[in-house]
Amino acid sequence: MSELKTPVKGADSAAGKAMGTLTKQWYNAVVAGLSLSPKNFQLYQGTQSIGSTSEYIWKILDAIPPASVNNYYDPNQSNNFSQDYQAVIGNLKPISDNSFQNCMGDYYNEWMTYLKSADAPADIFESADKMSTAFKKWALINAPSQSGCVSSLISSFYNDIVTIANAMFASAQADDKGYAYNVTIADLNNAITTAPAKKFTMNSKTESSSISHTWAEASTSVFFDIFSFGGGGTFDKLSTQATSAGLDISASFKHVTTLPGGPLAKPSNDPILSSYKPWYNSAAFGRAYGTEDNTVWKNGAPSWETTFGPDGNMQRVTSALVVVDGIDITITSETSYSSEDQKTITAQVKAGVWPFFSASGSGGSSTNVTFSDSGAMTITITNPAGNPQLIGVLVTDTGDFAS
Repeated sequence: MSELKTPVKGADSAAGKAMGTLTKQWYNAVVAGLSLSPKNFQLYQGTQSIGSTSEYIWKILDAIPPASVNNYYDPNQSNNFSQDYQAVIGNLKPISDNSFQNCMGDYYNEWMTYLKSADAPADIFESADKMSTAFKKWALINAPSQSGCVSSLISSFYNDIVTIANAMFASAQADDKGYAYNVTIADLNNAITTAPAKKFTMNSKTESSSISHTWAEASTSVFFDIFSFGGGGTFDKLSTQATSAGLDISASFKHVTTLPGGPLAKPSNDPILSSYKPWYNSAAFGRAYGTEDNTVWKNGAPSWETTFGPDGNMQRVTSALVVVDGIDITITSETSYSSEDQKTITAQVKAGVWPFFSASGSGGSSTNVTFSDSGAMTITITNPAGNPQLIGVLVTDTGDFAS
């Protein structure tokens, strides 16, 4: 499994342990407050808001989640569903029926090249009729003598889901537009606008830090300092001081929605998705998952074990985004900070505050810190409605996804 590295060093330090506990408590509070399930929710932590393009949310959906209740998402991470899927279908054995290939003779490779090219119709894999129509048009110009091969095309080639899956992926790859998922930023914006409000509170002295009831059991992966994104020793001390005294958190979201999404498997009439070619074939992927031996898998890598086994790189998938909009969060720490510490915190806090790390000013967001006469700290994080923020994802076991 290609897991992301923890961006903050010292997870075993006092600050790291304190932030690990606080993150588990925040996870439990979010799950309860937003009516989510600990059986499939993973907390998102990152430096970017959801943005304004479909491509960004596709990258999040394409990222394979590590076995942890929280994750620092890097959309450019190495373990992505689309690339792992390509490796899987490339190492499956085609269903053996060579009648179409024998009929085509020397023209077979030309047809395959066309099929994988950007010139092939986007819906060519949608049905036998559409493939048959496309073949007849192609053969009329490029191989008139082989037009009669259309019957064997359907009986052998179209019914070979492995060959079809590889051709679909190659066609989308040749289009050089990326690998789309079946939801867009417009879908998200439509869903979030009418989504209900949610709010909850958390007290770190009373909130449970147990995550044994979750899908990831006891696993967490990322620890943030409260005051900066990997700020170092000074900030470790301040974070430890804050968590030791206890934190009260009040969170309010004007809109909360869950948006399902999956790999683009068929042509779409959506104005954005219609320009992308489908690249995912569920039948081929199901065949790969459902058979462990070499009757389906070729020798070599990847294998069923390295893909779906206990240490495989495709044990789970991201199946939905959990998005909030209109954020108001207040974090209060009763510990007393010295005037020097107050200056340090005030100078750095706007670089990003746990549990959100969007820079102040982005989309109208604002992070402010104030201190009482006794030195007690209050941090407020606000982001007006109209700037959706990803708070987490839903995780699905690959076995359920492939079934």
